[in-house]
Amino acid sequence: MSIELLTAAIFLAVAILLFAGLYVAFIAPASGRQMRRRLAAIQQTAEYDLGEAELQIVRDRTMSSSPALDRILVQMKSLRKLQLYIAQSGMEITVMTLLGISFGLAVFTYLICVIFQLWIFSVVLAVCFASIPGIVVGYKRHRRFWDFEAQFPDALEMLTRAVRAGYAFTSALRLIADEMPEPVAGEFRATYEQQNLGLPLRDALTNMGVRVPLPDVHIFVSALQIQRETGGNLAEILENLSAVVRERFKLLRQVRVYTAEGRISLVILTAVPPFLALLFILFNRQYLMPLFTDPLGQKMLVGAVILQIIGFLVLKKITTLKV
Repeated sequence: MSIELLTAAIFLAVAILLFAGLYVAFIAPASGRQMRRRLAAIQQTAEYDLGEAELQIVRDRTMSSSPALDRILVQMKSLRKLQLYIAQSGMEITVMTLLGISFGLAVFTYLICVIFQLWIFSVVLAVCFASIPGIVVGYKRHRRFWDFEAQFPDALEMLTRAVRAGYAFTSALRLIADEMPEPVAGEFRATYEQQNLGLPLRDALTNMGVRVPLPDVHIFVSALQIQRETGGNLAEILENLSAVVRERFKLLRQVRVYTAEGRISLVILTAVPPFLALLFILFNRQYLMPLFTDPLGQKMLVGAVILQIIGFLVLKKITTLKV
């Protein structure tokens, strides 16, 4: 075994032990503290007779397991937006955990590049690997919103039937939370819990629109608020809204089918150049070096990157249609 491979194996083992130690020392105890805080909150709010203990009485909004650090981070607007972005993905991680994973991947990638003497590509590869956690969060957020859009018409129909059957509107919200699958059930459960703990229904519905920033949800919230202020047949409004949302989602799926070829082309054309460059770096580095050492090669490389970005944006614009 060569000295480079041996060094990389040792570094990988040390990194795994380090992450395991950090988990045992910080993340696991923090999870225990969060569970104790939630159990205490349930005991303190027992007078409200909320029913099952699985209701999330106190929603976790911390950015870090350290209270002192959390008080500092909560003052930063960009981190609050990142916190909302993570919450919308449905992932149970804090902002500091996400940033820590990204930083760890960046450092690990940079050290690997240094070990294999890939000085020119170290920073670029470190940035690429550091963005992987953010890409995963974005993908999960997109999938969660897509699942919500697919389930939302059924939730509206259940809400309509419950209202016609004589349920109060808030009781119908609880019915959706109990009967529907995630993520619709979780969002309606959060809305029910908030109004049940004293938050005005108008504000609870507005918070739902913030957590799920989809056009269908905004129309739903606006229609309910107008109906509560002006009156009208709530069941009929919900029935018409359900039909509109269902037809919109059907049209959206048809558009995705028609643009599937373009989206696949976007992925392939965007991924092929970096993938080929990585293969040349690993197996024939000298073939690619003139692009970085020769002045003309550097200009060509900059031009290629700019054209690649322009091509990505153009294809993205073509394949993204608003319905």
